[in-house]
Amino acid sequence: MSIEIPLVIALIISISANLLGFYYIRDLLGRLGWLTQNMMTLNELILGYKKHLIATYELEQFYGDTQIKTLIEHTSDLVEVIEDYMDVGLDAELIESEEGLELSNEEIYDKETQEE
Repeated sequence: MSIEIPLVIALIISISANLLGFYYIRDLLGRLGWLTQNMMTLNELILGYKKHLIATYELEQFYGDTQIKTLIEHTSDLVEVIEDYMDVGLDAELIESEEGLELSNEEIYDKETQEE
């Protein structure tokens, strides 16, 4: 009888810790999804800005302007950095986890072989 009470208390503490951990991880994944969507939007906005700069640079009035050329190079570097962040895993991990929930391993393998 004296051994059962500490085991029950340990079981309750363990279950509580596991539930808290589950909800914490779920919250983190939601925030990661939000971050990924915003990074993609930011990347699209900066690409649009880069296209606008290039179009402005190509106008006769501004052709050869070193300031605009420097802005274009800086924008290209910024786009590369954002794409590196997205390549690190923000985008890929979410897509893989969503596919893993919806498809079995065999279906994922079949899908990958069809794409090749």
